[in-house]
Amino acid sequence: NVLVENATITSPYKPVPAPSTDGIDLDVCKNVVIRNCYISVNDDAIAIKGGKGATAHKLPENGKVEDVLIENCTFGNSHAVLTLGSECINANNIVMRNCIMQNNCPILNLKMRGDTFQIYENITIQNITGKCGSIISLNPWKQFFDLAGSTEKPFGTIRNITFSNIMVEANQFGVMNGNPLDVLSNVIFNNIDVTTKNPILKTKYEDIKLEKVMVNGKPLEMKP
Repeated sequence: NVLVENATITSPYKPVPAPSTDGIDLDVCKNVVIRNCYISVNDDAIAIKGGKGATAHKLPENGKVEDVLIENCTFGNSHAVLTLGSECINANNIVMRNCIMQNNCPILNLKMRGDTFQIYENITIQNITGKCGSIISLNPWKQFFDLAGSTEKPFGTIRNITFSNIMVEANQFGVMNGNPLDVLSNVIFNNIDVTTKNPILKTKYEDIKLEKVMVNGKPLEMKP
């Protein structure tokens, strides 16, 4: 039951950057509202956390982040606007809506750790305008990889992700290529209008639904 409202959160981005300066980190939290804020930092603007490692999902100090609403915010420079990971085992029901982008970074960044079981589900990004780096970045996160002697074979589950009513200028549409064992299902792009020099969604996944998705005035193409 946390409310962050009418806050301005900044750290130096240039000429001398302040490294590792996340705007807001949510670690094992429930019922969070972030509203009417401005965030411009030299790391993730909002990061969803909760644990890392092959046995992280079994440890009592770790847990879910769920029922988060981010609305009516403006995002300046950052590494990503909304990041899940790299220390996140379960993120559920995360909504970001009615926000303005003023940056060159991904709107949604899913960091997929090969040493951690991860579930990212029921994520909604809607009513977004402005300028950004990409709509989505879903990539392996290999920094600090450590199975700590475990024989487990961790994988990520990404499901029920919806992007709707997004009109932005972007550096590229996006990339969705996780680790070999990661499983993705039911990702929806609906009513998207993007202007970009890199109009392809690079992805190896098939369960992606496109509804009224236009890039530079043409239907979006997906390629591996």
